[in-house]
Amino acid sequence: MSAPSRRPVILVNDAALLSPQVRALDADSCTVIVAGSRVVGMTLAELALPGAQMIWTDFRQSRALGHLHQEIDANGGLDHLILAADGSQAETVFSVMCAILCLLPALRRPGKARISLDLDDGPAVAGLKEFLSRLAPRLNRQNISLCLNIRQTIAAGAP
Repeated sequence: MSAPSRRPVILVNDAALLSPQVRALDADSCTVIVAGSRVVGMTLAELALPGAQMIWTDFRQSRALGHLHQEIDANGGLDHLILAADGSQAETVFSVMCAILCLLPALRRPGKARISLDLDDGPAVAGLKEFLSRLAPRLNRQNISLCLNIRQTIAAGAP
């Protein structure tokens, strides 16, 4: 008798709720965990993703990230990490980098584990790109795919 298939575990930060990938999630076919510290974001997450597990987490705090990692381990690990940030805010981009480093050991399923990043363009994006270029060899060795989407800002009234 074969073991029952395990539902994929997907972690989303509250800033990623508008991401097309997050909007397409089916909470019946996967375990969705939403982590964040913004009251509005977490409240909207409860409405947008019924059945998702909510974990109040401040991505700037190592202790909070450690607690988040423990919760993910309790769910059997992580298949997909979806994070969003405003590239004009260095602190939020840095917290995304910290989250990736903290949660990287939780990513599993060789060849299927994924990290998806969705950022608004801004000056802090350059630092993230440098960080990712240095992390790329490790991701390749572990068969973890990475998708970086940078949304360009278009000024109102521009041709």
